[in-house]
Amino acid sequence: MAAKKHKTRPKKVRNRQKTKMEKLGLVDTGMTVGELRRTLKLGQDYAQKEEWETALPYLLKAWDAMPDDISILTILSHCLAQLGVRDKAVMVLERTLSIHGATPEIMGVMLNLALEMAMYSVAIKLCLTLIEVQPDNPNHYVNLATAYTGAEKLDESIDMLQSVLPLFPEDSNLWNVLATQVRSRDGVEASEVFFEEALRLAPTDFKILSNYGQTMLMKGDWDKALELDLRAIEANPKSPEPRLGAAQLLFYQGRMKEAWEHYEYRLDTRRRSNQTQIYTHKIPIWEGQALEGKTLMVTAEQGIGDEIMFGNFLPFVYERAEKLVIGCDYRLVDIYKRRFPDAHVERYIDKTVSGYRYRNFAVAENLHKEGKMPIDYAIPVCSLPKFDWQETSDLKPHPDGFLKADPERVSDIKARFKAISDKPKVALAWRSGLMTAERTYIYGTVEDMGPLKAIADKVDFINIQYGETAQEIETIKKLHGITVHNFEDINLKMDIEANLAIMDSCDLVVSSCSAPGQFSMAVGAPTVLMAASKQWSVFGGGDTIPFARDGELVLARDTVDWNDIMTRVTNRISERLTL
Repeated sequence: MAAKKHKTRPKKVRNRQKTKMEKLGLVDTGMTVGELRRTLKLGQDYAQKEEWETALPYLLKAWDAMPDDISILTILSHCLAQLGVRDKAVMVLERTLSIHGATPEIMGVMLNLALEMAMYSVAIKLCLTLIEVQPDNPNHYVNLATAYTGAEKLDESIDMLQSVLPLFPEDSNLWNVLATQVRSRDGVEASEVFFEEALRLAPTDFKILSNYGQTMLMKGDWDKALELDLRAIEANPKSPEPRLGAAQLLFYQGRMKEAWEHYEYRLDTRRRSNQTQIYTHKIPIWEGQALEGKTLMVTAEQGIGDEIMFGNFLPFVYERAEKLVIGCDYRLVDIYKRRFPDAHVERYIDKTVSGYRYRNFAVAENLHKEGKMPIDYAIPVCSLPKFDWQETSDLKPHPDGFLKADPERVSDIKARFKAISDKPKVALAWRSGLMTAERTYIYGTVEDMGPLKAIADKVDFINIQYGETAQEIETIKKLHGITVHNFEDINLKMDIEANLAIMDSCDLVVSSCSAPGQFSMAVGAPTVLMAASKQWSVFGGGDTIPFARDGELVLARDTVDWNDIMTRVTNRISERLTL
């Protein structure tokens, strides 16, 4: 059978098509006008459905044909930003501005970028300008509220929202953002009525469902929180935030396999710029393959407390792999070198470009590229145990803790303790170092420590609360008559070696669910954690920490009553030290 001949468009038709495109101000890319219109329509339709990856190729083709079209430029920039390519989005915006100036459409895209990059003062100015131009657009007020919140101006935000809601009483986004901000300022209970109104107006809105889920988590209604998060995921499977909420709740229930699936979304670059990082290495991700004869690189992420918590699994892979490479917080380098003498250990270096945080481990990456230390796999530290922690029974503690305190520092600390008295020593930390409005509900305050007075003459309390604590320690003494001994020459935030030495030398450590508690359990010290709400890191519920040698949790009962929590903590200290 003869091959079918390809029919080329007659020259006259091609010339007419070219003339038509020139008249329309289009660049001839080989597409007909009809093909271009269909391409642009597909890109717009997919973008409307937030299917950004599918939309991008169509938008790029349309941009190639119409490089100065403002609608394509703005939607393409927004698409790039949603895909986590903010540097490319900025480039497109710069071109748009140079051609068209600051139109409302362009300012809207710039505003989204400013919010994603945590440039809140810029975002506030853009919002106010947009409101002047388009006062009837409720989205501008939603964005202004978000920017105010980022700038920690909750009162201004709530006042503004209450003044504009009568103008847009059916706008669910306004009710949603008001609910989140009332929650931050006035507490969970005060916010619920606003969340309910938002859901009444938009029962399948994934942002409202996710925010309300977080509220139920804070309230302690974890079954309701999980239901809302799963509904949010069904409404928008690609959004990372409800995935992370569901992960924590599933970890708490011991549903490890499901939890790990959702927890991977913490690495999604669509999250805010301060929540994730992009690794510069190009090493294949470890997917649980056998490590015999292989080199594995484990890379730091999140805060140092999370780095230590999941770092509990490092000894297990250290034993399996031919070579272990650890990229960590600079404060942990010497500690890890002492614990893993045959590993390559180095600090990470971060660089921010176009709102993205790029994390590199320069020495290891160069040795790998030069073939001097080939690395087979890499994995972020919080994913390290996921192939082994498939059931709650898989979590195993290290008999003596997974980190070792420096013997010289321990000797120094014990000498300091002896100079105080021969009483048992109880280390004390009461809050996180990061006290945002959203986190204050988790922790007690120095005003809540009164019950500890019952044992204050039987033990010496030792400060392990990092940050500026002088005023708080003075308040504890003034209000409760409790002395908390503090070594002023030690910077607890910067000197993790000192933390480990103090905790290793104490008879008991009492801590909020924050980094000091993780340090204590990592060194194998007996630890009592105190919390206002359930902690997903117990992995399966209960009141013991499964990956710790000796860690237990004192949790609020039906309502958050810190006097009750501190009373039970005091009783546990007495019982454990047989006072």
